[in-house]
Amino acid sequence: MEDLPQPKCFVYLRRSQDREDRQQLSIEKQDDAVRQLVKDNEFEPIYMPPEERSAKRPGRPIFNEMVRRIENGEARHLAVWHLSRLSRNAKEGGVVVQLIDDGHLLSLHTPGRVYRNTPEDKAFLAIELAFAKKNNDDLGKQVVESFAQKRHHGQYPGPAPIGYINVILKTGGRNIAPDPETCEKVIRLFELAATGLYTLDNLWREAINMGLTGRRGNPIGKSTIEDMLQRRTYTGVFKYGGDEWHQGTYKPLVSVDLYDKVQIAMGWKKSLAERPATTSGREYTYKGLLLCQTCKFNITAYTKPKHLASGREAEYIFYTCTKKNKKIKCKEPQLSGKLLEAEVLANMQNYEISEADGEECSYWLDQHYSEFIKERTRYKPMWLKDLKQAQSALDTLDDKLESGTMSDERYKLRAAKHEADIARTIKLLKATDTDADRWLELAKETFSGVVNLGEVFQEADDQEKRQLMMFVGLNWHLGNKKVVLTPRKPLDLLSVSDRNPNWRARPDSNRRSPP
Repeated sequence: MEDLPQPKCFVYLRRSQDREDRQQLSIEKQDDAVRQLVKDNEFEPIYMPPEERSAKRPGRPIFNEMVRRIENGEARHLAVWHLSRLSRNAKEGGVVVQLIDDGHLLSLHTPGRVYRNTPEDKAFLAIELAFAKKNNDDLGKQVVESFAQKRHHGQYPGPAPIGYINVILKTGGRNIAPDPETCEKVIRLFELAATGLYTLDNLWREAINMGLTGRRGNPIGKSTIEDMLQRRTYTGVFKYGGDEWHQGTYKPLVSVDLYDKVQIAMGWKKSLAERPATTSGREYTYKGLLLCQTCKFNITAYTKPKHLASGREAEYIFYTCTKKNKKIKCKEPQLSGKLLEAEVLANMQNYEISEADGEECSYWLDQHYSEFIKERTRYKPMWLKDLKQAQSALDTLDDKLESGTMSDERYKLRAAKHEADIARTIKLLKATDTDADRWLELAKETFSGVVNLGEVFQEADDQEKRQLMMFVGLNWHLGNKKVVLTPRKPLDLLSVSDRNPNWRARPDSNRRSPP
């Protein structure tokens, strides 16, 4: 007696969440369960490609293609992991019931039940699909109400902007709080932009130098920097779902005054009052770069003409405090332009290195880079294991939420930890060799930039001198006719007064890995 052919069965899989980091694991788990159904019923499976579209609304291409093929008689059985995979809307739920009612489908299989063309089965199927639709509506309503409540309480809804992290409050709600790892970098970026000395390209390079990354750990983009500097969210207010501003209860990173200065300095907003950029209509090399050591107000410049004994007229440039501080009576003396330039040059020479030292730094940076890559390779399997465990735990919570054995509030509380672990691990995995290459490039640029720095400064034009000063340090002060500064890291290691014979960055057992 010949064996009868196996009945054909469509296998339909759909990811449970519209999230890339959980898509693959969700599909694999569904596939394992449905394969067992196919095996137990001795079906010949027809696997549809995994559906990546939400079932909240009609219009899924894979689902529609499967329905067409069922109506054409290609297979008369269907296996899914859960009815919610098939439909979460009334229209497509009705399509599934109609396929059975018209006899196109002889059976619909899930791990918990089989639905056939009987009044009882069709009634239960319609009811359970209706519950899937209701659950979808309830979740949508809860999200809308939750966001409205969050706005009312000043809680920022949605993913935290760069510089903040999402946190769970003691009351059970959520808000944002300054990110200890990035908030100071964001504040510094606003401060640099407010000086008016930086273009968007300059600020982007500064952000890269500081190690500021995008929300997913990728190198930050120039457009992201522009968006950040124009977001009033950093001042403590936010918009959501309309034009109305809401006062946040989270901590602002920048003041309204600093935010407005940035908008004017970057040309995104016109100043209410026209303020000349120069004194007496002239450009001065060091104006706007230094602060008074005593009162911390700007150092300005002016030109003083003088009649010489020879009969000709000469001009002398002087730099002095604006003396605008009403609380401190500043008595700092002025300093001639030539003496100020000599002071700046002396500071430049304090951080320069020779060509031989520059080459040695480059050699040891290459060694450091090689060991860093080896360390990353060693830890990668452990990170992958951590990621899989966190995703598995989160998927288990999804299953409980889908089946109704866990409340939405409890799900949020328990899922938060696993989501944080996944985000952290993905960030580590995405920080690939490209980041190490970028770190090596920036480190070499830093050390090569101070090779014979004093000589380069003397030969530079006015604009190049300003750029060199910003490269070495930003906190330049003039006090008692002396110029001092706070150097950038790692240039602080190069100060002649503090430098020791072993200052070069040789890798050893106690070194720290690059960022």
